[in-house]
Amino acid sequence: MSEILKGTLAEKILIDDYDVPDWLLTQILLRLPVKHIFMYKCVSRRWFTLISDPFFARSYATRINDSLSLSTSQPWNLLFRYLFEVRILPSSMIDERVALKQFQDFSLPGFSLNYLPSEQDCPIKILASSNGLLLCSESFYWQKNYYICNPLIRQWIALPKPLQALQSVAIGFISKNDRFNVVRIPTADNSSNILQLETFSSETGQWHCSMVHCPVPDYYIKTDCPVVHYNDRLHWLEFRHSKILTYNPDEETSQLQFMNLPNGKESEHLSLLGVSRGHFRYFEVTDTCQGPRNLCVWVLSDNDAQEWCLQYRIRFSDSWSDQDELNKFIPKYNFFIFPLALHPHGFDIVYLGYGGCLVSYSLGTRKLEVVRRNFYSHQLLVFVLPPWPRRIPQPSW
Repeated sequence: MSEILKGTLAEKILIDDYDVPDWLLTQILLRLPVKHIFMYKCVSRRWFTLISDPFFARSYATRINDSLSLSTSQPWNLLFRYLFEVRILPSSMIDERVALKQFQDFSLPGFSLNYLPSEQDCPIKILASSNGLLLCSESFYWQKNYYICNPLIRQWIALPKPLQALQSVAIGFISKNDRFNVVRIPTADNSSNILQLETFSSETGQWHCSMVHCPVPDYYIKTDCPVVHYNDRLHWLEFRHSKILTYNPDEETSQLQFMNLPNGKESEHLSLLGVSRGHFRYFEVTDTCQGPRNLCVWVLSDNDAQEWCLQYRIRFSDSWSDQDELNKFIPKYNFFIFPLALHPHGFDIVYLGYGGCLVSYSLGTRKLEVVRRNFYSHQLLVFVLPPWPRRIPQPSW
């Protein structure tokens, strides 16, 4: 009898909240994990109304920001951008896009993208991220179908097809203030200083083609390095002239601009851009065929003057690990190493592909640590969760 009463009481507590005032229920809901907030809208009309109120979103973001400033950083992860050859991948990896396993906010199925349209045996490609949203496509070449999605709440929309059919494009994506912009630039040009640039705005719901000036006619954009949004501009690594190509889609008269890379850089291939703690950084692994390899990280110290400051230059052979599978490789100078990502919240942590594994590397202690074995992808994307899940603006097209 007592067990029946306990069950009835528990059920009443879960179902009946009529005697709980709104302010108290709001305080309870504010303490729920962000991953589940939108699911809890379905509990009742009352919960839906409270969670949908803009005041709730502001309060939730404020509470998260206050707690982050005192303790931890915003949850983040590394996502696999491309999975090309499905036939050689374990079946468990076809839908899984999360590289790091230690974050509960990124547990499956929340970050599977299998709900987006894609061709058979051709997993969706993640092209860029911005403020909790992802820009995806079903193909790498001849892209025509683009999707904006929030993988946390599985909301997505399809964009209208672009105006031009281009074999290879560099993509830019900026999401802010309940709107977003997508930019398409041809990855290479050999003809003139004028090129056609396509931009999509969620406010107009249309692609717009414009003629813009490019500083040089024979540029080539490094597409295996994700675009980086920093200081209101999109940044791509340019290969032929060893520059950074930048563009601001919010400026009506914006032009493509070149930005200098650090003096003393050595690598032409093994390099990437990133942002850590709000600072723009350049990371490279020297690609010498013989001799010791160095890991180098620069930070942009003056954006207007394009001045860089070298933070780290480390001989990789000085590294160590408490994992035997890595220690046996470290003395070999010619072992292939490639940079994958910069830690978004830590200045001294980088991620490398090494010995068939994804490894984290502390530039301060020189310590290597395996974070994922049987690593199949050479392209990762840093994805940081915002304090409050971003809703995608409803399409007007």
